[in-house]
Amino acid sequence: MRFLVDECTGPAVARWLREQKHEVFSVYEEARGMDDDDIIAKVFAEN
Repeated sequence: MRFLVDECTGPAVARWLREQKHEVFSVYEEARGMDDDDIIAKVFAEN
């Protein structure tokens, strides 16, 4: 399963999901400060 973990969640949840073998994009780790509209566009673009 694929997850996008928002910046306010922090890295712990993303790490745990990866340990469970999920694919994760963490805004906190990979795109800190990303605009909410851009996050929504990414989610829709990547289904």
